[in-house]
Amino acid sequence: VPWKFGKEDGMLRQKGRLLRPEYRHGTDNDNIPCLLYAGGFSFFHSSLLDVCPYDSKLHGLFFGEEISMAVRLYTHGVDLYAPPQTVCYHLWKRNQFRVREDDGGSGKAKQRENSLGVVRMQLCGTGRGLGTVRSVEQFQKELGIDFEKQTLSSGCENASLADETFMSSTSLGVAVEDETDASKTLTGNDMSSVFKLVGQFMNES
Repeated sequence: VPWKFGKEDGMLRQKGRLLRPEYRHGTDNDNIPCLLYAGGFSFFHSSLLDVCPYDSKLHGLFFGEEISMAVRLYTHGVDLYAPPQTVCYHLWKRNQFRVREDDGGSGKAKQRENSLGVVRMQLCGTGRGLGTVRSVEQFQKELGIDFEKQTLSSGCENASLADETFMSSTSLGVAVEDETDASKTLTGNDMSSVFKLVGQFMNES
């Protein structure tokens, strides 16, 4: 779901939210319609890449790659879905990793800024790789986002679902300032539950 805009690059940040276990979407497909694309968790038939391939020229880009793919898929008429249960996760905080950002003559910073410029144009509806089935204006209206003003409308973090559909950090028994940081307090019992759920998902697939 939409979370916030980055202060330095102006790119939309997104986050996952846990649904209550008893929630049912009410259709034959339990997966939840979703407008955003997760680069670390995406499955689709390879033929989709013939219609909407990854942009191989977005060099040096991290934040911006997913929203670029999301808006291009949307404008090509592709519908995205998210599973109703958590089946995997990864460590998000990167403080403990040393990342080399040396730009000594490599031009990485310039490449990144050029790539951000491409994505910004896409989000304005004028960039390359956009489809014609649906418009960027429709995309941001459904998403509850204004890319130009970098604002989020009230309730957009619920992705058109009722607020009570989601688990809260307090109901999880986790005292954190930010729900996205709840993973830092996972215990051994929590991990066992995660692995059990992944196993169930694999057996049912």
